[in-house]
Amino acid sequence: MLDPKNLQSVMKDSSELGKNAQADLEKPFAEGMKNMQMSGSDSARDIMNSVNATCKKMMDDMNGVFSGLQDNVDAHQKMQQEERPKDFETAMSDLRLKLSTGFPQEMKELFDKMPKIK
Repeated sequence: MLDPKNLQSVMKDSSELGKNAQADLEKPFAEGMKNMQMSGSDSARDIMNSVNATCKKMMDDMNGVFSGLQDNVDAHQKMQQEERPKDFETAMSDLRLKLSTGFPQEMKELFDKMPKIK
């Protein structure tokens, strides 16, 4: 069985070891940072170039999607313009040679039979 006192001692020792290791690693990093020089304008230019490149890629992708959608819409509209009643199954006895206009007589009779709401 684990002894809580030993477990607590191990946890304290490991915590101290972690803190010491962190302090040892911080020293050379902090010393190196003192001599480091960064140009604000160069950093800003790099960031803006990166943002611009990302925005351009996003806009190109969106334009590609839009173009694909527009091609689909154009193809669908062209197909619809070329359709004629003979292309469909004629369940409503619409065998006329020209495009029909108005309300189909068969549908009117169906709606006439339905109860009216007053």
